Amino acid sequence: MRSQISQVAFLMVLLVAACQKAEPLTAAKAEQILASSRFEAEPIYAEVPQKVWWNPRFPKDEFDERSLRTFANLQKAGLVTVTGGPTSDGAAYIAKTTQQGFPILGTAPSARGPVFRGLICYKVYDGLRNFQRHPTEPTTGHGELVWHYTKPTPLYLMFETKQNKPLDKPFISLVSFYYKDHQWRFDVTVRKTEAE
Repeated sequence: MRSQISQVAFLMVLLVAACQKAEPLTAAKAEQILASSRFEAEPIYAEVPQKVWWNPRFPKDEFDERSLRTFANLQKAGLVTVTGGPTSDGAAYIAKTTQQGFPILGTAPSARGPVFRGLICYKVYDGLRNFQRHPTEPTTGHGELVWHYTKPTPLYLMFETKQNKPLDKPFISLVSFYYKDHQWRFDVTVRKTEAE
């Protein structure tokens, strides 16, 4: 019986310790909330379809052209082999990894079918700016999380299919902070916009 009582008491102490204190939200507290869940440097990947094709019903677009240039870059580096070419009503090109490319290029599903994924750079966070606490709710606020792409890998220049990932250009994510169920929480309301 004493063992059960001490176990319950221990669980209650753990529960109280797990609950975070509802204090007025400050910029420093908002930074602390973010720091608990973000990477020091987040890996960023680019993708290219494993098969690029077009025909009269689905005409060639600009992304198909960039995909073919990515195929050529990866093939020149010895990471893929490309087969196929023009057909009677369009074209179809298929890329397959080489032994050298297999450990470097991952695969993933997408709307265009299976794709090759490659690590092209890292996303590094620069900090929170323009923090504002809600005027009447002391545990609610919002701010701008500033970040940029950096540390390019050799694949950065090869993947011409990457979109809007310029190096060392600041971007922001809009973040809201709040206290709910005895925990500090945050939501990213806008994932990526250009910094002003």
